[in-house]
Parts: sequence; C-alpha cells; structure tokens
Amino acid sequence: MASTFMGLNISYTGLVASNAGLNATANNIANIDTKGFSRQEVKQTAAEAMRCFQNYGCIGAGVDTLGVERIRDLFYDEKYWANNSKLGEADKKQYYCSIIEDYLRDQRGTDEVKGFTTMFSEYWSKISSLAANTSEDNFALDFIGAGANLCEYFNILYNNFQKMQKDVNDEIKIDINQVNSYAQQIATLNKQINTIEIGGNTIANELRDKRDLVIDQLSALIDVECTETEIFDAHGNSIGAHKYVVKICGGQTLVNDYNYRQLECIPRTTWQKVNQNDADGLYDVVWTDTKQELGVSGKRSGGELKGLFEMRDGNNYEAFSGKVTAVSNLEKTVRVKVGDDYLQNMSKSTIPLTDGRIMIGGEYYYYTDYDFEVDETGACYYTFHMSEDKSRNPMMPTPNAINQSVKIGEKINYQGIPYYLEQMNEWVRDYAHTFNSIYNVEGATDYYGNVTSIADTTDDCTLIEHFHGKATNSGAFYTGTDARDNSQYAMDVEVGAKSYNSASQTGYFNLTAGNFNVSKELENDPRKLHTHTGETDGESKYDIIESLVDLSTNIDKMKFRGCSAESFLNCMLGDSGLNAQSANSFQNIYDSIRETIANNRYSISGVDKDEEAANLIKYQNAYSLASKMISVLNDCYDRLINGTGV
Repeated sequence: MASTFMGLNISYTGLVASNAGLNATANNIANIDTKGFSRQEVKQTAAEAMRCFQNYGCIGAGVDTLGVERIRDLFYDEKYWANNSKLGEADKKQYYCSIIEDYLRDQRGTDEVKGFTTMFSEYWSKISSLAANTSEDNFALDFIGAGANLCEYFNILYNNFQKMQKDVNDEIKIDINQVNSYAQQIATLNKQINTIEIGGNTIANELRDKRDLVIDQLSALIDVECTETEIFDAHGNSIGAHKYVVKICGGQTLVNDYNYRQLECIPRTTWQKVNQNDADGLYDVVWTDTKQELGVSGKRSGGELKGLFEMRDGNNYEAFSGKVTAVSNLEKTVRVKVGDDYLQNMSKSTIPLTDGRIMIGGEYYYYTDYDFEVDETGACYYTFHMSEDKSRNPMMPTPNAINQSVKIGEKINYQGIPYYLEQMNEWVRDYAHTFNSIYNVEGATDYYGNVTSIADTTDDCTLIEHFHGKATNSGAFYTGTDARDNSQYAMDVEVGAKSYNSASQTGYFNLTAGNFNVSKELENDPRKLHTHTGETDGESKYDIIESLVDLSTNIDKMKFRGCSAESFLNCMLGDSGLNAQSANSFQNIYDSIRETIANNRYSISGVDKDEEAANLIKYQNAYSLASKMISVLNDCYDRLINGTGV
C-alpha cells in the first residue's frame, strides 16, 4: 500500500515544479530585451504511478520536473540564415550601385554636377565653334582644352572606380577577419555546451542562444549550413554530447565540433593581376591550412562577401578562356585558341598586357607578355611568353597541357567595377581610334600649312609628317600617357589589328580611361592642329574639322553598343540604373522576408510580456495550492499522530 506520508511527497513535487516555473518566468522577464535570448519553459511530466494492490489500482506519485528547455524552431532558424545571406548580398550591391550612379550622375541647375553628357556637349560646342572659325587659332586652343577636359573626366572617373574597388577590397578583408572570429567563437561554445550537457541531465540554454546568435551574424556575411548530431558511446548509448558542424560557401567546412579553420587574405602582387584595370593589391581569399581558394563568387555562395566579390570582380561573364593548342619548352611559350568575340576585339581587351597570371589545367602560371594573332581563317590565338623567374614559375607548362582549359580570372555574371572600367576603355579606344583616323587622314594640313600623309612603306599605319619636304614622326590627337615615365604612346597599332605584341608600348591596346589624354605637342602648340586636307580649296573649307564634328552623332562613323558616340552616358546609366534598381528591389524583398521570418521566429522563441504575466499568475497559484496542500496534510498528520495515539 502507499506510504502514509505519500500525499506530503506529492505536494512537495508540485511545490518544486511550480517554483521552477516561477524561476523560469522570472528569467524570461529579466531577459526580455536580451538579443538572441530564447524563451525558456519548464518541462514536466507525471511521476510514475505506484501500484497499491487495492481495488482502485495505481496511485499518482506527483510530478517530475525534467528540466528547463529553451523554445526554438530549427526550421525558422535555417530559413532566417538562408534569407539573411541573400539580404547581406543585396545590401552591399545596393550600396555600391548607388555610389556608381553618383559617379555617373550628370545634373544641371543649382546643384550642377558635370558628367559625361555635359562635358561632351561642351566639347562638341567647342569643335562646332572651331568649324565656323577655323582660320582663328584661339578657337583651336579652346577645342584642344575641351578635349583635355573630356580626357580628364575619364581619368577622374577611372580613378574613382579604382578607389571604390580598393574600398570594396578593404571591406572584404574586414569581413574575412570577422568570419575567422565567429569560427573561433562557435568552436569555443561547442566545447562549453558539451562540457555542461555531457551526461544528459542539463541543457546549456544560454550558451546555445549565444551560438545561434553568432550563426545569425555569420549568415549575413556568408551562406551557412549547420548540422548537429548526437554522440553515442561504443554500446550505442547517448552520452548527452553533440557534434556541431558549420559549413560555408557551398559546403566547405568552417567549424567541426571543437576545431575551426581560418581564412586569410593574400594581396596580389603587380605580376599577379587578372585584369588590366584592377587596382593593386586585390585580395585572394584562401584557407590557411590548404591554401585553396574559398571561391566566394560561386553559384552556391551568398552573403555580404559574395556581394562584395561580385562588385569588385564582376565582369559581365567576360573573362579570358580558351584551350591550349601548343606548348614550346624551348621558347617557353603557351599558345591558346579562344572563341569568344570579345577576346578578338582590342577595344574590349582587359587582360594584363605584361606580368599577368594565367591558370592552365587548374594550376597557376605567370607570363611576361603575349602575342595576339588572327589567322587567315579568322581563328584567334594568344601566345603567352611564360616568366622564367623560378619564384613565379617553379615548373613550366609541359606538352601534356595541350587541350587543357585556360583562363585568366573568373567569369562572374555580374556588372561590377571591372565591367564599367571595360566599358569606359572600349569607348575611349573606339573614339580615339576613329577620331585619329579622321584627324590623320592622308594629306591632313595644320595651321602652318604642314601636310601629313601615310607612308606607303609601312604596315603599321605609322604617320609621316612633311615640313616643306622634310619628314618627321607625327603624333595623334588622342593618345595615352605611360605612368612610368610620363611619355605618350604612339597610336600606331589600330583597334582592328590582326596581330600585335602586348609588350610594345604602342597601340590602342595600351589606352585606358585612366591614361587617356590629348597629345602634349598640340597642347603646347595649337597651331599644329590638323584642320583640312591639302586638296581643299578656299580658307573656309575645313573638311577634317567638319568630319570630326559629325563624329559625335554619326553612327556610321562610330558605334558604341548600337548608339552614337554621344550616347555613352545613356548606356552606362542604363546599366547602373538597372543594377541599382535590381539590388534595391531584392533588398526590399529579402528585408520583407526577413521581417516575416523574424516575426514567426519571435512568436515561438521570443518573450511576450502578456504571456509571461499569465504564467506568473499560473505558477503563483500552483505554488499557493501546493503549499496549502502541505498545510492541510500537516493538520491531518497532526490529528493522526497526536489525536489517535494511545
């Protein structure tokens, strides 16, 4: 039969359970504003009943208080982390796209900002005035100055984009350091949690909340995938501990229980560039233990880091790629055949002209320069001259590399900073080439009456200037400035050239928006400006200038993305506007989804004042009733012991 004092024990278990409930409620209320805190709840169950061998069978033995557990739903956690990564990516893209729009902005009125349209309009106005007053050399000076201003606009814009690329690069390093810090924190928390929970009697609620909060923060930087598995002993019994694994960037392990991996940012040297227009010192992110690249730009990755990488390296899926067709051990060369149209167009060329990095069959090699060639069948080849510096190329490519894939950089399907730099370079090269072709037409004559013509003995379009029968080399109107010695390039290899060597400091492939400039010779002496051909009759007939005026709007003379020369900004603004609108739309969408998931998450895990107030009353009443029961039983036992004794 049941113990005489069983009722007292039952009441005691109720007292313990209600007291635990009061304590849990107090803890919830105290942490109502604590970030990452999950509401806690007392888990209790009816105690195992006792058989009394009487007609009424079993007697209840009270309540067992199993413990205090946090209320958490893994489904909403995983949804939150996945969306948080997408939101982080959209946030970064939206921020930098808005800066690009500011760079390209052309605004009239009180807060005037001179962009390309204004600069080009002023430039066209000057050349139109020159066409009407060609006999007066002061108008030539004004036009040359307007041309220099146009060049300066591109120089500044180019430098602004490179500065932004450096800012993005610095932010990547900051985020990588933060990822390393989070990895260390998670591994430490894993150990602390298992230390407390081993044995299966206790749950480390607060530590688990801290770990989930770190995962929340990590998911904004990069995509995360978390798995927790129970650990069993040799007999198949749970020991109460768990193995917690965190993977990032499409499944790469960051934390494995108590162990964590670190990432490091390795700056590229000047001979490790993958893009002609890249700023110096861009980081490659690699795992410290394996030196393998993280590969943030992959399709399965996400987070702020992906947004930053796509903004820093996004090339609209236009990067160098091809297949090896020949390897010469003697000449230290690798010949690569390419098929993409943009690799056959010098205007769109973006690979480093000298000292670049190329990947052949998954291995990095370094070249000093390359030869470009389009053969009679229209096939396009690049022959790379490999660096013989052992610190760069410990091993040279072998003939086994034939038919292996080759690439320089990654094809990233986003219009990031390299894309805008390439677009500027393309316009500058095409415009300068077309302008110079008109400007240096055979028989072109300047204010001094000096006549230029194209020498019949040259294949590289070298221009010869005749000063009263004496020939000298003539410079173009638009050229580029070599930053190494401040000299200007000779524009003697045309945009449509079928072959050239990248090491030669000449030709339009050296021209970028950053070094775009007007000939110093013309800036120093405007009277050397070519105005008409020698066959022109009459002082007022200046055919070269009139043809140059027409260049701005005549799509037959120059076409940029299907538009005239003056439509450059419209094309660029169209790109930046669409990118900004897309980033802003996705940001709003993911922010709205985040809010919805966060609300659902909070409805389960969050502390609600009204709910806790109700729990407080509930547990208070239960505690009072259990106490009353003990008091009643005390009277009964007093009567039993003292009132019925003999």
